[in-house]
Amino acid sequence: MRHPKFETVRQRYKFACGYCGVTETTVGGELTVDHYCPRTAGGDENEDNLVYACMKCNQYKGDFWPDEEDMAQGWRVLHPLEDDLTVHLFENEHTGYLQAITETGRFHITLLRLNRPQLVKHRLIRRMQRVLSEKQHLLERQITDLRQTIAAQERYISLLQQELERLRSSIDD
Repeated sequence: MRHPKFETVRQRYKFACGYCGVTETTVGGELTVDHYCPRTAGGDENEDNLVYACMKCNQYKGDFWPDEEDMAQGWRVLHPLEDDLTVHLFENEHTGYLQAITETGRFHITLLRLNRPQLVKHRLIRRMQRVLSEKQHLLERQITDLRQTIAAQERYISLLQQELERLRSSIDD
């Protein structure tokens, strides 16, 4: 059964998993609603506690909620909209792997298994698409520049031809 706030959460997360970033288009269907703080740990239905998540991230996170000892070690799940993920982890663009900056980032990556082969491949494909798109834009700009250069050269040739015709006319006279 769908969560009552499913559509709101889905749109808030732009149809992508808040934890790993896969989209509905990528997985071929809708994702799930996860309680960031599980109901078993006192989590509520407040929109800030609801995360749009793929089945795997939701499964791997499960009912985890840090206790005091976990928090002391930095073991918690990062909130996709409230935490600055760049403080805790980064994507190695060459390998597609997420790498931890902090212990919290390491725990987050490990718990959610964010370096599973399918996600690494997804990141590499997404990066390649960005690179190809940038290359296409660059080539389109170069084509525009070349067309402008050709047009300018054609105008110059036309002026030279006119000047040549003028010189020929003056010699013939």
